[in-house]
Amino acid sequence: MLDQTGHYTSVNLAAEVLSGYSREEILGKHFAEFVAPEYVNEVRDHLCRKLDKQGETSYEIEVIAKGGQRIPVEVCSRLILKNGAPVAVQGTARNITERKRAETALRGYSRRLIEAQEEERQRIARELHDQIGQILTAVHFNLHAVQRLCTTTQVLAHVEDGIRVLDEALEQVRDLSLDLRPSLLDDLGLVPALRWFGDRQARRTGLRPDILTDLPHQDLRFAREVETACFRIAQEALTNIARHAQASRASVHLRIDGKDLRLMVKDDGVGFDVNLLQQRIPSAATLGLQGMQERAKTVGGSFWIISEPAVGTQVNARFPIMNGR
Repeated sequence: MLDQTGHYTSVNLAAEVLSGYSREEILGKHFAEFVAPEYVNEVRDHLCRKLDKQGETSYEIEVIAKGGQRIPVEVCSRLILKNGAPVAVQGTARNITERKRAETALRGYSRRLIEAQEEERQRIARELHDQIGQILTAVHFNLHAVQRLCTTTQVLAHVEDGIRVLDEALEQVRDLSLDLRPSLLDDLGLVPALRWFGDRQARRTGLRPDILTDLPHQDLRFAREVETACFRIAQEALTNIARHAQASRASVHLRIDGKDLRLMVKDDGVGFDVNLLQQRIPSAATLGLQGMQERAKTVGGSFWIISEPAVGTQVNARFPIMNGR
C-alpha cells in the first residue's frame, strides 16, 4: 500500500521475497527507488489516474531487486477511500518472469516461421519466373513459328487461340511470382517496392495511394526482416482498403521517428469499430489484423489501428532500425 505521494505504508511477505528487501527497508521509501528508471513516469501516471478516481489500473513494469536483478511484474492497483476521500493506493505486483520468457520464445518461433514462409515464397516465385515462365515463353515462341508457317485457316485459328491462352497464362505466372515475393524488395529496397506496389494497386483497383517518405535518402536500406515486415503490413493494409474501405484517397507515409522506422497507412473510407471487430469470431479481416500485428512483434516492433466509422482508418506500425544491408 502507498500513500498519495507514492511512499510505501504497508508491504507483505511476498513483497519482501520478490524484492529481496526487508519490510523495514521498504516502508517509507518512494516507489521510484524500486522501479526501473524508464518505468517511473508510467507508474506516476497510473498513480495520478487513480487519485483522479479513474478506477483500477493494470500495467507491466520492471522492478529492481536488492541484488540489482530486474524483475518484470504485472501491477494491478486501486484507490482506497475513507469517507469518500482518497487516502491510499492498494496494489499487487505479480512476478511474470516465466510468462515473459514464454512470450520471448514464442516470438522467436513466430519470427523463424515467418522467415521460413518468406524464404519459401521467394523460392516458389523464382521457380515460377525462371522455370515455368521460361517453359511457357519457349512454347509461346514455337506457336508463333507455327503461326507463320501455317497455311490452313482452320488450324491457324486453333494456333492463334493457343497463343492467346498462353499469353494469359504467362501474365498469371508473372502476377503470382510478384505477389509471392517482389524481387524489387530484395534488389532495391523498401521505398521502391512500396512505390511499385502502389502503382500496381492503381492499375488493379483505380485507387492510387500517395507514397510519402521522410527519410535521409530514398535508397536507404534497412535490415531484411524489417523491410519485409514493413512491406507486408503496407501491402495488407492497401489490399484491405481496396476491398473494404470504399475510399477515395489513401496514403502510405514512411519516416524515421527517433530510433524507429514509422509506417502509417491512411484512408478516408467507411472506417470501422476496432474493438467490435476484435471481439468477433475470427474471420479473414481479424486474421489479417492479427497477421500484421504478429509481423511487427516478431521484429521487436509495435502495431496499432485507429479507425472511426464514416471517417476512415489509420494503420500504424513502428520498427526498430537495424543495420541495413
